[in-house]
Amino acid sequence: MADFDDWDKNEQGHLKLWPFLGFATAMFAHERSGLRLEVGAPQKPGQPAAAVQVAFSEQALRMLSDALADAADRLAAGKKEAGHA
Repeated sequence: MADFDDWDKNEQGHLKLWPFLGFATAMFAHERSGLRLEVGAPQKPGQPAAAVQVAFSEQALRMLSDALADAADRLAAGKKEAGHA
């Protein structure tokens, strides 16, 4: 079970989560990879989306990739158990 003690919460104690809108990746001199995650409510045309831009080492990127693949596998397994697959 995840430990949510360090996560941002609202006044009612619920986790603050933003809808995912999109992403982009970049390479920086073959030393780091960048990831831009666009989040929040869809913006008006011509307005940039709110985003966080993060640089990763190869090791950190592989750890993130493994964690995301594991999360996707658990979502798929949950759908199968619920009869939605």
